[in-house]
Amino acid sequence: MINSSPDGYLELPLDQTLSDTGKLMTASWWERKSIRFKTTVLAIAIGTIPTLAVGSTVYYVGAKSIKQETTNLRKTLVADLQNQVNIFMSDRFGDIKVMANLDIFTDPQLSKIATTQQKSAALQKFQNARGIYNNIAVFDAQGDLIAQTEGKTLSNHLNRGYIQDALKANGAVISQPVISTSSGIYSIYTASPIKDSISGKTIGFVRARMPVAVLKDLLKEYTAGGNQYYLLSDRGEIFLGSAGEYVIKTRSDNSTVDNKSFDYEAIKAVEVFSGTESLLGSGKVSAGQAVNTTTKKEQFLTYAPPKSFPELPDLNWQAIVAADNSLVFAPQTKLRQVFILGIGVIALGVGTIAYALANRLLRPILLAANAVKEIGGGNLNTRLEIRGADEISQLSANINGMATQLSNLVETQALLAQQSEAIKNATIQFANVSNKSEILSIAVEEVHKSLPANRIVYYQFANNRSGMVVAESASKGSSSLQNTEILNPDLVAAYLTRHQQGKTQVEVVKDIQQANIAPSYRKQIQSLGIKASLIAPVIMEDELDGLLMVHQASKRNWLEEEVEFVSQIANQIAFGITRLKLTEQQKQGEIREKAAKEVIQSRALDLLKEVYEVSEGDLTVRAKVTEDEIGTIADSYNATIESLQKLVNQTKAAALEVKNNTSANDVAIQALVEKTLTQAEAISKTLEQVNAMEESIAQVAQSASEADEFVKQANLTIRTGDRAMNHSVAEINAVQNTVTETAIKVQQLGESSQEISQAVNLVGRFAAQTHLLALKASIEAARAGEQGKGFAVIANEVRSLATQSAEATAEIETLVTKIQLETNELAEAMNKGTEQIAAGSELVQQTRQSLTQISEASDEISKLVGSITQATKQQSETSTRVSQTMVSVAEIAENNSQAATQVSISIKELSSVAEKLQSGIGKFKT
Repeated sequence: MINSSPDGYLELPLDQTLSDTGKLMTASWWERKSIRFKTTVLAIAIGTIPTLAVGSTVYYVGAKSIKQETTNLRKTLVADLQNQVNIFMSDRFGDIKVMANLDIFTDPQLSKIATTQQKSAALQKFQNARGIYNNIAVFDAQGDLIAQTEGKTLSNHLNRGYIQDALKANGAVISQPVISTSSGIYSIYTASPIKDSISGKTIGFVRARMPVAVLKDLLKEYTAGGNQYYLLSDRGEIFLGSAGEYVIKTRSDNSTVDNKSFDYEAIKAVEVFSGTESLLGSGKVSAGQAVNTTTKKEQFLTYAPPKSFPELPDLNWQAIVAADNSLVFAPQTKLRQVFILGIGVIALGVGTIAYALANRLLRPILLAANAVKEIGGGNLNTRLEIRGADEISQLSANINGMATQLSNLVETQALLAQQSEAIKNATIQFANVSNKSEILSIAVEEVHKSLPANRIVYYQFANNRSGMVVAESASKGSSSLQNTEILNPDLVAAYLTRHQQGKTQVEVVKDIQQANIAPSYRKQIQSLGIKASLIAPVIMEDELDGLLMVHQASKRNWLEEEVEFVSQIANQIAFGITRLKLTEQQKQGEIREKAAKEVIQSRALDLLKEVYEVSEGDLTVRAKVTEDEIGTIADSYNATIESLQKLVNQTKAAALEVKNNTSANDVAIQALVEKTLTQAEAISKTLEQVNAMEESIAQVAQSASEADEFVKQANLTIRTGDRAMNHSVAEINAVQNTVTETAIKVQQLGESSQEISQAVNLVGRFAAQTHLLALKASIEAARAGEQGKGFAVIANEVRSLATQSAEATAEIETLVTKIQLETNELAEAMNKGTEQIAAGSELVQQTRQSLTQISEASDEISKLVGSITQATKQQSETSTRVSQTMVSVAEIAENNSQAATQVSISIKELSSVAEKLQSGIGKFKT
C-alpha cells in the first residue's frame, strides 16, 4: 500500500523500497546522475542542437542564395561586357559603310575633280572626329593607294586578308585582331568595297585600322572590385585581357609572326583556366570555378558564348570575367564566422540558464503529483502552470490535457444528452402541431436552446431564384432577419444545383474570411455580422425545401456533435413537415369522401321524394336528371315511368275490350316482363361497353398529349437548327468581310510601297545632287583661298546634311521592310479567314445534327400516331360491340311487340274482364 508523508511525498512499503534500492545499485551511469545534472545537460542539448540545426540550415540556404545571386550578377556582368563590345564594334561597322559611301569616292565626276589632298583631308576629318582610328586609307581596285590619313605612305594592300574578305563578301567586314604588316601594331581592321554610284561596279575599297588597345579603354570599368576580363577570338584564343598581354600571332597579310617578335602571344583560354572545356563548350552564359595557371589561384569564372548582334557580322567573339574566390565568396565566409560565433555564445548562455533552472526542477514535479491527486478526486478544473518546454513541462501539459479531455468528455456527454433531449422534445412537439410554421418555430427554438449561437433561422425557398427567412430565434441584441432574403438569386440556384448533384451534407464555415464560398455571399453574410455558420439542407420528397442556418458572430471551431445535431434537427423538420402534409392530405381525402357520400345520399333522398307519388299511382311525375350517378338512375327511372304510363294508357284503352282469357293474358304479361328484364340486362351491358369506350378515348387523349409534347420538342429542335444556319451564314459573311479587308490592305500596302519607293529615289537624287553641289562649292572655296574659307564651312555643313539624307534613305528602306512584315500579317489574316470558314463548316455539321434530332423526334411522333391509331381501332371495335348489343335490344323489342300482339288478341278475348281491369287501373293518374 502506498502512503503519503506529511510533507506531501509518497511513501512506499519497505520491501518495495529495498527492491528499488537494489535496482538503483545496478543502474547505469546516466541513471545514477541527479535530475539537476540531467536537466542541465539536456537543456544545453535542447538549446544548442536545434540552434545548430536551424543555424546550419539557415547558413546553407543563405550561402546557397548568396552564391546564386553572385552567380547571376556575374553572368549579367559578362553578358553586359560582351554587349558593350558588340555595340562598339557595330558603330565601327557603321563607320566603314559611311566612309564607303562618301560622294568624293563614289561619284565619278566628283572623284575625278577632287584632288588627292582633298580626299585625304576628308578621311583625316573622319578620323579626327572618331578619335579611335590610327589610320584610314582608300585603295583602287588593284590595291594601289588613292588617299590616306597622316602617317607612313602605304603600299599595295590587295593581298591583305580583310581586303580579300570584303571583296569576296561584296560588302563591309570586320577582321579578327591581327598584327599590322605595315606598322606592327596589334589592330582590328574594318574594310568595305567602294562602288560607282552610277554603274554600281566596285572601283576600290576603304579600310580603317583601330588598335586593339582601344578596347582596353572601353572595358576598363570591368576591372573594378578585383575582376579580370578576357576576350576570346573565334578560335577560342584570348586576344585581349586585363590580367596580361595576349596577341594573336598573325599578320594582316595572313603571314605568321615568330615568337621572338613580341614579348607576349595569344593563348587558348583552356590553357589559362584548366578544366574549363565543358564550361567553354556549353553554348550559353554559364559559370564555374577553375585554377588560373598564371596566378595559381582558384578563380570564379563567368562565360558568354558568341552572340549575334543586329547590324553586325558574326565576329564569334567570346567573353570571360574572372575573380579570385576569396573576393567572390567573401560574404559566405563572413556568414560562416558569424554562425560559429553565435553557436558558441548560445551554448554558453544555455548552460548558465540550465544550471539555474535545474534548482527549480523538483517543484513542478510535486505540483504535478498534487494536481493528479485532485483530478483523481473529481476536481477537473485543476490545471498546472507550464513554464518551459522540458519533460516536466510536457508532463504538466499532458496532465492539463488529460484534465481538459476529461472535462471535455463530461461536457460532450452533457451536450449530447441536451441535444438528444432537444431532438426528443422537437419530435414530440412536431406531432402535436397543425401547420408548417409552428414546426419551423419549434425547430429553431430547440436548436437555439442547445447551441450557444447568436441566431438560428430557417430560409424557405420560394422558387429557383428566391426565398426568405420564415422562422428565427435570435439572441438579445441581434438584428432580426425575419421575412428577408439573405441569399441572392445566384446563391439560391447554387444550393439547388448542389442538391441535384447529391451534395446534401451540412456546410460548416469556421471562419467566413477563409471559407471557400462565393465573394458575394461572403460580403452579404459579413454585412449581417456573421463570422461562422452551419447550414443544413432540409429535403422533402427528394426536393430541397429550405436551409436550417446557425449564425455565430465570432469565429468558431464547430464540434462534430454540433454538426450532427443540426443535421438531425433538419431531418426531423423534413419528417415533421412530411407527416403534416400526409395528415392534411388524409383529412382532405376523408372530407372529400364524406362530402361525396353526403351528396349522393342527398340526391338519392331527393330522388325518392320526387318519385314517391308514383307509388300512389301518379305516373305524370318525373325525376330531376343530373350529371352524376343518381342522374343516370333518375333518367332510367323516368324512362321506365314513361313506358309504364304508355302501358297504363294502352291498358285503359283496351280495358273496355278485355273480357276474358285472364290466364293467357297473365302468360303474355309474364313473357313481357321477362323480355323487359332481358332488355334491362342488355342495356346494362351497353353501359359497360360505353365505359370501355370512354377508357379507350382517354388513352387516345393521353397519346395525343404525348404526341403534342414531342411535336413541341421537334419544333424546338427545328428552331435550334434555324439559329445554327443563321450563325453559319453570319460566319460566312464575316469571312467575306475579312477577305475584303485583306484585299484593301494589300492594295494600300502596294500603294504605300510605290510612294515610299518614289520618295526614296527622290531623296537619293536630292542627296546626291546636294552632296555634289556641296563638294563643288568646297572645291571652289578652296580655289578662292582665304576669302572662300567661310563659304567652305557652309559647303561642309551642306555635305553633312547630304550625308544625313543618305542615312534617312537607309531608314526608309527599313520602313519598306516593315511594310513587308505587314504583308505577312495580312497573310495571317487570310489564315484567320480560313479558320472562320472551318468554323462555318462545323456549324453546318451542327445543323445536320439538329436535323437528325428532328428526324428522331418525327419517329417518336410516328410511334405515338400509331398508338393513337391502335386506340382508335379499339374504340371502333367497342362501337361495333355496342351496335351488336343494340341489335339484340331491337330483337328483344320485336319479341316484345309480338308478345304485345298476343296480349292484344288475348285482351280482345278478355272483354269480360275489361271492366274489372278498368276499375283496377283507374287509380293511376296519367
